[in-house]
This record gives sequence, structure tokens and C-alpha cells, in this order.
Amino acid sequence: MASAKASKEEAIDLSIIEQIDVLMPYMTASQNIQFLNLEAAIEDAKSNLRSGQYLAETKPSTFDPDRDIKEIVKRGKLMIESANLNIRTNQKSLVALLTSVDAQKAAQVTIDEARFDYVLESSTFEEAMATLCQQLLERCWQLDYETLFFDGVFTQDSEGTHRTDAKLRKDFYNTLTQIDGNAFSVTIPVGFKLNPNTLDNSSQIFSYQNEAIFAQDKKALLAIELIRPEGSSSGLLSLRAIDLETLLIAVHQIVKVDDLAAALSIEDEILEDALLTQVTLRDHTNTLETLTHLSDAYIYEIESAASSNEVAEMLTNTLLNQANLQMSDRDFIIRAYGDSLKMLDTREGHANARLIIADGAETNSYQLSAQSNGSSRTLTSGVLTLSQIHSEQMAEVE
Repeated sequence: MASAKASKEEAIDLSIIEQIDVLMPYMTASQNIQFLNLEAAIEDAKSNLRSGQYLAETKPSTFDPDRDIKEIVKRGKLMIESANLNIRTNQKSLVALLTSVDAQKAAQVTIDEARFDYVLESSTFEEAMATLCQQLLERCWQLDYETLFFDGVFTQDSEGTHRTDAKLRKDFYNTLTQIDGNAFSVTIPVGFKLNPNTLDNSSQIFSYQNEAIFAQDKKALLAIELIRPEGSSSGLLSLRAIDLETLLIAVHQIVKVDDLAAALSIEDEILEDALLTQVTLRDHTNTLETLTHLSDAYIYEIESAASSNEVAEMLTNTLLNQANLQMSDRDFIIRAYGDSLKMLDTREGHANARLIIADGAETNSYQLSAQSNGSSRTLTSGVLTLSQIHSEQMAEVE
């Protein structure tokens, strides 16, 4: 009766069991124990089912014709009924467990996909300068840098990269030295210039007076850039520490400066807030995660088709924070210190791979790919999208 009832019940969809290998990493410890117990219970019930089937199929024996097999067959049928019920009950529980784990997996995948996303913080120029300079020096000290070369402040706009006026340079230097205090780590290198013939070497690409004094120090160049999109009242303040031995970006900090045009003494009635601050990066092929596991093998530089450098800066920021890739700042060094177009054509050097930013299918969308130097193969690495966060969204973020 019960068996007939069970057979009439709706069949259990067991297809999710095929995903066990995929779902196992997303189980909690207690779920893993529950899974093992259910799996063992199902196997035990299947064993009982086979035993019951064997007994239920018992036939009269010519060696013992008087043997009463009715009780044996009856016991076998009862075992079959009980085993089927146990199998069904435990399969139901297993499907429910795996369905729950699948939901956990979906939630975790969503979190993992969004780990590169962020909203750029904004500030006034004065506040941004004070805060980021403090954070920059503190992080450099944590990394045991003894000498931090300050060689000016650079502006990047539609006309290229160039040094700012003396006032801004002085403002940044005074801010840095005030924070530096008695540490005396911030130094202005005299005669600091790029040696074109050493651009492909692992170190000593810059020359300056009294190099011997700093020879044993762990040194970094403080790269300070004000990046303003064309026609924008706002812009990006980027502060980096570039290791002078490896040219790797040791520290990278960016912030949106709401009044950058005013700080640069740019007056134009048609200026608008054109800096996009919401960064979304989707890498459905999980290439960036793979590159993270190969981080010791490659040093990347960014090659961008974007019209201005804030796109590369925003990408660099999230990759350094979330993917832990080794990133070279050779692009800035050539833009700020290179005086020959020949330098721009040099592809070899400290980096041995590129992260390429190409225009995407939509406005403010960019296709990312990775390529090692000397290889014709490129790996699709996701889509980067920049957008403007609205006031109600900003309230939710805060």
C-alpha cells in the first residue's frame, strides 16, 4: 500500500546531484557533514534494497522442497518497501541541501563578480591633497622606503602631460614635508632625469646628483598627477610611489577632486562635472583570477585606447587592490620624463605583459584583454564600465 503510494508521488528531480563537484567548495562545514551523512544513508538504503530484492525473488529449492519461502519473500518485500522509502526521503533531503548550497554559490559568485567594483571617493582639492599625502607617506614607511624622491607635480589633460605651476608644486612639497617631519624621507633630487639608454634595464634608469649618498637606500619616486577630462570642472588626483629598482607601483591612491579646474586656475563657463566615478568590472571568463595566481611571473603595463588616462588609473587602482598584480608605471615615466618619440616605441623593458584597454560596444565601456610580450595570443579579461553615480545611489553607499 505504502509502496503504491510512493510510486504515485511526484518523481524527484535529481539533476542537481550532477553538480556536486561544483557545489562542494561552497558548502559550510555543517553542510558538508550533512551531505556525507545523507550520501551514506542513501548507499545503505540501496544496499538494503538489493538484499530485499534478493529475498523477494527466492524460489523453491530442489534441495529443500519443504522449505516455506513465503516468509522469506514477505520479508524481502518489506525490506524493498522500507529501502525505497529511505532512498526517497534521503534523496529529497539531499536535493534540498544541494539547492540551498546552489543559492549560496549564486550569492558568492555575485559577490566575487563585484569585487572589482567601487565608487570613487570625492573631495575638495585641499582636503584631497592633505589626506592622500598622509596616506601615501604612511604606506611607504610601512613598506620600509627610506628615500622618497619628490620631483614635482604633473597635470594630464587633452594637451598631454606637463608640469604644473610653481605654486601647486610648492603646496604639495610643503604638505609632504610637514607630514614627513623628522623622518626626512622626502627629498628633492637635484638634476633628476631619465637616461634613455637604460630604459630597458632593471634599475638605475634615472640619474641625479649625489647618487652615491642614496645608493643603499630603498627608494621610490612620488608620482603626483592631476588628471582632468576635457571640459570637466572635476578631475582625478593620483598619488603613487614607484619603486626605483623595479619600476613597480608600490603604492597607488586616487580620489575625485570636485574643484580641480579651479585649483588649476581654469575658468570656463561651460565646464561641467564630467568625471565618471562608478567603476564596474565584469570578468565572466575569470581570467583576472587566473592572472592573480600567476602574479609572480608577469609584470603588467597598461596600454589604453581611452582618450584620457583616468580610465587606466581607475583600472590600475582596483587591480592592485583586488587582484594583487604587479603593475609597472613605465607609461608615466615616459610621459613625464621622456623627451624622445623613440621612447614611446620601445616595448621591451621592465614589464613583460600588457593589459589592453580597448573601446567597448557602448559609451564609457571598455574591453580588457591581457597579452604577454612576444605572444600573438590575447586573453579576454572582462569589460570595464564607467558611469556616474546618482545622488540616491550615493546615499545608499554612504
